[in-house]
Amino acid sequence: MKLKDKVVLVTGASSGIGMGFALRAAKDGATVLLAARRLEKLEEVKEKVEELGGKAEVFQTDVTKIDDVRNLFLDATKDGRQIDVVFNNAGIGFVGNIYELPADEIEKVLDVNVKGMIMVAKFATEVMVRQNFGHIIFCSSLAGLITMPQWSVYVASKWAITGFADSIRSELKKFNVKITTLHPGAVLTEFFDPTKADIDISKMGKALTVDEVAEEVYKATFTDKRRIVIPGSSQTFSNVYRFFPGLAEKMINNMVKEVEYTDRSEEDEPEFSYVKQGEVE
Repeated sequence: MKLKDKVVLVTGASSGIGMGFALRAAKDGATVLLAARRLEKLEEVKEKVEELGGKAEVFQTDVTKIDDVRNLFLDATKDGRQIDVVFNNAGIGFVGNIYELPADEIEKVLDVNVKGMIMVAKFATEVMVRQNFGHIIFCSSLAGLITMPQWSVYVASKWAITGFADSIRSELKKFNVKITTLHPGAVLTEFFDPTKADIDISKMGKALTVDEVAEEVYKATFTDKRRIVIPGSSQTFSNVYRFFPGLAEKMINNMVKEVEYTDRSEEDEPEFSYVKQGEVE
């Protein structure tokens, strides 16, 4: 019951891992501050939190808008309320060859996964430094420790957050603020909807459930754990990537070949369709 009477703020709380952790915190009797864009979904999660014995408040928030994030923390700390845990989770992904990804999708990934997470962390640390305690858990990805073709922009965003979190850890240690990054492999969430990552998850091996991920986040809360890498096979693979990059690259390329990508929509001719097309080796 480590979260009993604690205040836990979760971004991306309307579904997936964010909702999963919100519900796990509710079982301890925590006050859960739910933040996401989809108000109706947040209200549904609020009901579930309360059914499990927790308290919940809803904050409609777009993490790509600085004023939204600032107001989230201003409202969350009204009347001097402190925040014990921030699960910095909101994220999005689009998958495809870099020369085929629409520019607006690239922008969305960077806005949510990098700018959004950094701004949440910025205001969370303002609160926690003044409190002189707190724990921020960033939802990165296994893709924040390895690289994968066709995942380039998503990988870039998650490496950025892994590096950012590692950088601020030392800054915040003297204020008793803990920093942890979460690196799950494939998880059964809306991330793999055709409008988002847009791949056939069944081709990627056994996926984690939201509850499994939420439990690991819960276990790491208030500990000094730097990284949560799950499942065990992901830890093994990240080590192979680190020490034997050539072997890891071959393994990744073989896996990616098995992934079936679907078209999001019919697209116009490429902007550079007038360029003479060469032969692919």
